[in-house]
Amino acid sequence: MIPEKIKDILLDLRSAKWLRPILMLDKANVFIVGGCVRDAFIGKNLKDIDLIIEGLSLEQIQEMLRPYGRVDIVGESFSVIKFKPKGFHGEPYDIATPRKDRKIGSGHKGFEIITEGVGILDDLKRRDFTYNSIAVDVKRMEILDPFNGQGDLKLNILRATDNQAFIEDPLRIIRGIQFASRFGSTIEPHTFKLMRENSHLIKEISGERIFEELDKILTKGGNTALAFQLLHRTEVDKALFGKKMLEYSDGLDRLDATSFFYVLGLLGGVDPAMFVKNRLKGDANLQKNVKTLDEILLKLHEITDKEEFLHMLFRKFEKAPQVMDAVILPEEVDEVVKKMKSGQLPMRMQDIKINGNDVIKMLGIKGVEVGKVLDTMLRDALMNRYDWKNRVACISHLLQI
Repeated sequence: MIPEKIKDILLDLRSAKWLRPILMLDKANVFIVGGCVRDAFIGKNLKDIDLIIEGLSLEQIQEMLRPYGRVDIVGESFSVIKFKPKGFHGEPYDIATPRKDRKIGSGHKGFEIITEGVGILDDLKRRDFTYNSIAVDVKRMEILDPFNGQGDLKLNILRATDNQAFIEDPLRIIRGIQFASRFGSTIEPHTFKLMRENSHLIKEISGERIFEELDKILTKGGNTALAFQLLHRTEVDKALFGKKMLEYSDGLDRLDATSFFYVLGLLGGVDPAMFVKNRLKGDANLQKNVKTLDEILLKLHEITDKEEFLHMLFRKFEKAPQVMDAVILPEEVDEVVKKMKSGQLPMRMQDIKINGNDVIKMLGIKGVEVGKVLDTMLRDALMNRYDWKNRVACISHLLQI
């Protein structure tokens, strides 16, 4: 039975001016495919709609769509159309023709994309897991499920659609960990065996692609503790770190990005920030956050003085404010964060009602001396030695320094 959410999409598509000319062609068939079909079956909200159009070339589809909206060609080998109809405010449709991949070399670029003579069944067969290999025929309003993806979805089983296609693209091992972490899927034994036996091939995969899949665990509500377990059990850890990572997951089930990548590096026995930078090619902001979190946790054992402790946290959070929300911060740091966010302690220098110009004007000093005075004002504010929210009180305290 077609899920209600897909029925709504079908009705919209069948009445859409931009798709009607294609649907009227006898040789053309249109299918809804991918994650939106899977998500509809499990009751999740649908965002992106992927379409496969059979019987036309990408160039023909492009020409037929052009009068009705914006058409962009994207993807590897420019094989996907991003189409946004005029007046449409949702995410663009992803439109492609059926394809299959032929392995011609190593790495993720070692594939030849074949579209000529390829039908929807070939396209579904090349997909990673059975519950991602379900299509809905827009013309006939029928489900196409040649690999029993619905059955696996009902039992929440993650099963490789095609053994050969699975091992030819080792990124699917990481994708398997991603899906299992997000949906709590049980990995079917033979699929798990494929993942484990071929995990060494992860070395061929670029850091950017690995990072993208790991990031989906975080942005799409996955269980991060399960992700750590699966990285260990599938031996992907050996491909990432050159050795087995520590097996520990207690209390690590819902981590933010900073905490997740910090813990991942820690369990792998590497410098977390350098791992994000050099192996995963993560963005500079994440690198900074992970490095700052690492610095905070290292310094906690060295600092015993309360003023030094508060000053250190202020300066670290000033540099990387997102670290304040890292869920693995210890209790004593969380208490400081709560006080900063509630206004009991300054969170930014702007919170203290005095600035460098005031210091120059009132004390007649310049250069590095101004910074030293402001730092003293900060330290005293963190210790609540004066009313730092009150400008008159700030000026009075400044004149006493």
